[in-house]
Amino acid sequence: MIKTIVQLVAARFSKAVPVIGAALALSCTVVGLTSSSAEAVENKRDQGIKLYNAKNFKDAGQLLDQHLTVYPQDVYALYYDALACQALGNMGKAKIYYRQVATLAPNHQLGGYAKAVLKQIDPSFAGGGQSAGSSSSTSASSGSSASNGLMTAAASSTKLDSSIPMEWDVYCAPGDHGVWVDVELNGRRVKMIFDTGAPTVFIGKNQLEEMGVEAPKGAANSAAGGSSASGTVAAWLVPMKVKVGPVERTVPVQVVETNHSNPLLGQSYAGLFEYTIDPGAKRIHFKQRGYSTGANRNAYEVPFTFRQAGSRIIVSVEINGKANPCMFDTGNSACGIMFHSPAQANQYGVQVPDDAENMVTGGVTGQSVAKAFTIRRARLGPIDRVDLPVTVSNTGSNELPLLGQPFWQGYEYTINQQKKVIEFVRR
Repeated sequence: MIKTIVQLVAARFSKAVPVIGAALALSCTVVGLTSSSAEAVENKRDQGIKLYNAKNFKDAGQLLDQHLTVYPQDVYALYYDALACQALGNMGKAKIYYRQVATLAPNHQLGGYAKAVLKQIDPSFAGGGQSAGSSSSTSASSGSSASNGLMTAAASSTKLDSSIPMEWDVYCAPGDHGVWVDVELNGRRVKMIFDTGAPTVFIGKNQLEEMGVEAPKGAANSAAGGSSASGTVAAWLVPMKVKVGPVERTVPVQVVETNHSNPLLGQSYAGLFEYTIDPGAKRIHFKQRGYSTGANRNAYEVPFTFRQAGSRIIVSVEINGKANPCMFDTGNSACGIMFHSPAQANQYGVQVPDDAENMVTGGVTGQSVAKAFTIRRARLGPIDRVDLPVTVSNTGSNELPLLGQPFWQGYEYTINQQKKVIEFVRR
């Protein structure tokens, strides 16, 4: 049934729109390209479409991927890339691209086709197609509702993949600013902070240029903000090849013009797998979702809730005797808990003392001044801290406070998405 629908949609589309002429004209309208850039668009995009129609799905997908790194909103390229991925059996990537089409062009013919396919191949799809809007952020927020849909689709599958290891280790280097890992982005190596609070892999055009990776062009299609400074900046949400250790995946990457902080390895890649971070052993242990090696009897399980909007991991933390929700954020290395305003701190029973120190905090959109002091006690599962360092900024964000690395220092922890628990082991 699925194959029939996909073939019908593809065939109907091919008859309705000539591949080069009308397709190019419509994409110039949808993507917002000028006539001067039309010839450049035609090259890899239309070559890829021709290869797809010739049933050369692998080469078609490669060309379309290259085109999309520069023109991420070209719905024709996205749609044909989705068809090529599905023909090759890469359903996870196909779902990502179909959702982008449905989001970018919800009222267009292609958006309707994408929705029809998604209803058959993705039970989690609710017939969406929402427009992009801004949202508040943590270490790096994705201001596009499209990115949330992409990551939900990408992270929903628990089918084991025989083309990659069932489990593997990656070296990491704990530092003052977080846990560093080596990443390959479109084949170029870069060090990133492993950040559970970042919805996507996140980087700046300035950093891409230093790496020799071509930055996205055209109009921005999302917005990004940070925990350390108020406001948002224009961003580009684009698919890129991200490789950590032996495993490469094409995932959404958010790019800003200038990143004032470190590149982040966020949930659009990390959330595809189960992972254990062991700072003491300097390793991250990845495991395919659905692959069981038995329960860790030495682990203390702390339940969390997963909020799909922004891919947030939320835990209940007891602060000065009162339990309240916080976001588990490995990208917050500055303090045990980061509050976004004095009013928020008050809601959590925390008063900013008159003798609190001023400190400068940095994030993806710049720097701001925060008040730094200690609170009497904070507890989560087996971890019980006294005189925990916290900060209170004034960014105006309505996001939850960030629970950071100084809180769980000395513990190995596993994010178990299947059981929705964080497994802590004392090291």
